[in-house]
Amino acid sequence: MRSNLRPALGCSAFALIAGLSLFGFVPATAVAAEEAKTPSAADAIDAEALAKSVTIYRDAWGVPHIDGPTDEAVCFGFAYCQAQDYFWQLEDSYILGLGRYAEVYGSSGLKGDILNRAFEVPQRAQADYETFDPKMKRICAAFTAGINYYLAKHPETKPRLITHFEPWHMLAMGRGIVLTWHWGGTGAPNDRVSNAVAEIEATKGSNAWAIAPSRTKSGNAMLFINPHQPYYGFGQFYEAHLRSGEGWDFTGGTFFGSPLPTLGHNEHLGWAFTVNEPDLGDNWRETFDDPAHPLNYRHGDGYKTAVEWKDSIKIRNRDGSFDEKEYTFRKTHHGPIVEKLNDKEYRSANIGKFNDALLSRQNLQMVRAKNLDEFRAAMGMLDFHIFNTVYADKAGNIYYLYNGIVPKRDPALDWSHMLDGSDPRSDWQGVHPIEDLPQVLNPLSGFIQSCNQSPFTVTDDGAPAMQDFPNYMVKEKHDDKRRAKVSRMLLRDVHDLTFDKLHEMAFDTTVYWALTEIPQYKVAFERLQKTDPELAAKVQPYFEHLLDWDARCSHDSTQATLCLNWYKQLYGNEGFTSERMEQKFIGNDAEKFRALITAADSIQKLYGDWKTPYGKVHRMQRHADVADFFKIPFSDKEDSLPSDGMHGPLGIVYNMYFTPIVPLIGRTKLRYGVVGNSYMSVVEFGDRVEGRSVLQYGISSDPKSPHFMDQAKLMSEKRMKPQLYYWDDVKAGAKQVYHPGEEVVSAQASTGG
Repeated sequence: MRSNLRPALGCSAFALIAGLSLFGFVPATAVAAEEAKTPSAADAIDAEALAKSVTIYRDAWGVPHIDGPTDEAVCFGFAYCQAQDYFWQLEDSYILGLGRYAEVYGSSGLKGDILNRAFEVPQRAQADYETFDPKMKRICAAFTAGINYYLAKHPETKPRLITHFEPWHMLAMGRGIVLTWHWGGTGAPNDRVSNAVAEIEATKGSNAWAIAPSRTKSGNAMLFINPHQPYYGFGQFYEAHLRSGEGWDFTGGTFFGSPLPTLGHNEHLGWAFTVNEPDLGDNWRETFDDPAHPLNYRHGDGYKTAVEWKDSIKIRNRDGSFDEKEYTFRKTHHGPIVEKLNDKEYRSANIGKFNDALLSRQNLQMVRAKNLDEFRAAMGMLDFHIFNTVYADKAGNIYYLYNGIVPKRDPALDWSHMLDGSDPRSDWQGVHPIEDLPQVLNPLSGFIQSCNQSPFTVTDDGAPAMQDFPNYMVKEKHDDKRRAKVSRMLLRDVHDLTFDKLHEMAFDTTVYWALTEIPQYKVAFERLQKTDPELAAKVQPYFEHLLDWDARCSHDSTQATLCLNWYKQLYGNEGFTSERMEQKFIGNDAEKFRALITAADSIQKLYGDWKTPYGKVHRMQRHADVADFFKIPFSDKEDSLPSDGMHGPLGIVYNMYFTPIVPLIGRTKLRYGVVGNSYMSVVEFGDRVEGRSVLQYGISSDPKSPHFMDQAKLMSEKRMKPQLYYWDDVKAGAKQVYHPGEEVVSAQASTGG
């Protein structure tokens, strides 16, 4: 995220990690990490009754289809399934949200915990939960009760920290997601991992398309959902289908720990999200210069008084013992203090509606929506801080919204820099309603695409106009990525689109950089033949090999391997992972072509032939729970599958990032996917909604499960599985049917459901 908050919080967090709190810390005695069970609203839930009311149908791919009489029952079953399939990651997400990462990962998790506590995530979550309406309280309580019920029924599952989940934990987890999205607040097990995590963060992206009936053969609207997320750790997707007797029936994907799918479709409509960069927050310089009242800070003609409090953070030592450090925090009316600037001045920071937004509240209304008006009303709640939203429905509508909780600001001030907190004009004036945000409905072009680029380039004819919005609202206003360019290129050529063709396009491997840039190097090569014929002779076989290529990545393409490595040599590591189009290689003809020779030489050295097929090198291999990125035991000796995915900056729909060429993880020569296409789905909204989907690996995290790696073969072959949406199909296709807490049995032997 390019929020103007990020540098401030990053600097303060690293200063804190060095061993200094904002105002100092007090060591305490070592304490145990075990969390005590305390009475709560979750204890009032009749878990046994909920379990009996919920039926779980597992299809041939292990995907859970959860049916219950109430929203709470379905959320209970959804939590149980998540815990069944990946308790490790579910717990990890909650540990992060509670600001207790250092209790598991030691001092390297301290950065995120301090940021979490500065924003009072655990304290506010616990207090705010008590103010919820009864419906949301029941959903929170039921979801966490589902996790606890799983633990009670499966004593072999050993939590690392949280032995009893509380309803308010769900709210803390949601707010922890917001902090993580903005500032990478997980911390990291070591410096090497910090660099790897930073690289992964830079590659996060997504694709989303909506195609109008005017461009489809059936006259139905279609949708492509394609988030790109890490394959290990926070951000992984989980797939499920949920039906509530209270009126909704939804299938899609979400992060572990969420009580509802956050993207996908029901029978009437569906949507995809891609990460955007609205300006959600600001920094203020706060002046504390009243010696008689140290907590007073200047505002207007007088002072306001800051609030100060202490909080303790437990830190795991290498020997398994724990230290406890007490930190002093402070906040102004603008937000928490995150950095000391000098003896009198401090930096505060905040995000719009950080303590007011509730993702699950809006999410529930979104999955219930049956038409565009109901969906827009749900989006108008502004409980999601970010996300471009791409939508399609059965009525034939396609819609785009640059969603964000953007504070209203005085346009006379420069909001790209730290504000003078003493100036009342720097105070926010509420947030912009949905009507103020960039959006487009049913453009004449007949398509919408969003690939993390500017909202002003989402379509050819009918995109929002930049001049219609406040200058501070959109951070990426001039950013048009190659993924967006290749998507527009493909979609503008679509006519009489069939559902099978959309499925094929979802895995398109056209490499936009190769298609548009390599031909332009022909002129440079001709110059080189005159100015340096010896160098031109050396580079000629490599360059001619690239010219003899359709610019598509495939298992057997040797040009794709050479192209990717040349791109890295040209742009370096920063350009290799970043999609900022303004990053250009600066060099003369000779330097550009020497980079191609270097790329070919590196392939020759590693693989014995500079003409090495792409799929031989770029592979998919899954391993069990790994917190330390550099301890993922990738091995060239173990089974793996080829991938046609390529790094996003080159401009490709089928997006996948791999471990580096220079072996950094173990001593592998092959490259293994770690980020990219995760949950993928295509949907057609006809009389009967039809969907297909795939996860990059499989639904289970258990290496012994048949669903640990089964969908990787689909991904490798660029295929999706049919989604079982209608419940006659669900029941007919079920391989296992059971209630939470029961031993899982085959559908043929079960009487459940």
